[in-house]
Amino acid sequence: MLKLTTLSENSANKKGYLAEHGLSILVEYGDYKVIFDTGQGISAAQNADKLGVNLREINDIALSHGHFDHTGGLKYILDRTGPKNIYTHPDSLAAKYRLVKDNIYKAMGLPYNIKEIQKCGANFILNSKPVELYPGVILTGEIPRKVAFEPTAEGHVILEGENYRRDFLLDDQALSVTTPYGLVVILGCAHAGIINTLCYIKELTGTKKIFAVVGGTHLIEAGPERLELTISALKEMEVEKIAVSHCTGFRAQVALQQAFGEDFILNNCGNILTF
Repeated sequence: MLKLTTLSENSANKKGYLAEHGLSILVEYGDYKVIFDTGQGISAAQNADKLGVNLREINDIALSHGHFDHTGGLKYILDRTGPKNIYTHPDSLAAKYRLVKDNIYKAMGLPYNIKEIQKCGANFILNSKPVELYPGVILTGEIPRKVAFEPTAEGHVILEGENYRRDFLLDDQALSVTTPYGLVVILGCAHAGIINTLCYIKELTGTKKIFAVVGGTHLIEAGPERLELTISALKEMEVEKIAVSHCTGFRAQVALQQAFGEDFILNNCGNILTF
């Protein structure tokens, strides 16, 4: 059985849960447990406590990419888990920024000094290629960008020395989990594009059927044409369920709900999905 528990997300629809901008999902697959992303701050750890989740039982932590709203809760999670392997792309540890206006940059990356977080028990295992974390659970590594209507967000940069270079967000990766119904794909932010991600996972696993997509879709900046093309592609792939979070955006949530009806889920803090 696959069980997905949303520990941190932008919104909460149950009393007592703490919402914050970001995402963290606990993935339980048989005897294996991995936390995919850690949210922005204390919410993932606090909500885990509220849910009665024993974070000491976690096997691994995996990061979808290096932005603060997916890595900022790392210290609080490690405080509860003790030392853990953290699977992530090398670029996720880079000094990431976003240009907000002329020559003004906002820090977007891991909000800790790497040595500081290592002292908390982080053992970073860097991957740019796919990693099988557990039989049936694959972390994708870099995702090829082939879909024309899914451009990489502009304005993201990496500071190297005194110079900024374009950040194409190559660290963006997803989790693929095999179930009897087909693949369940768990997204962090889908900066690589939700359709690019799903196409690559089908190629990577050799599995034609994607049953469900869960997590952040980064459709918040998508216009009507891209939304229409995205939904058309999801339908063509015969995705049956979609449970969106975080960076999806209200307009995309509405469009996806209209397209998927009862098979659409607004995935908030404390939500539990079982497959």
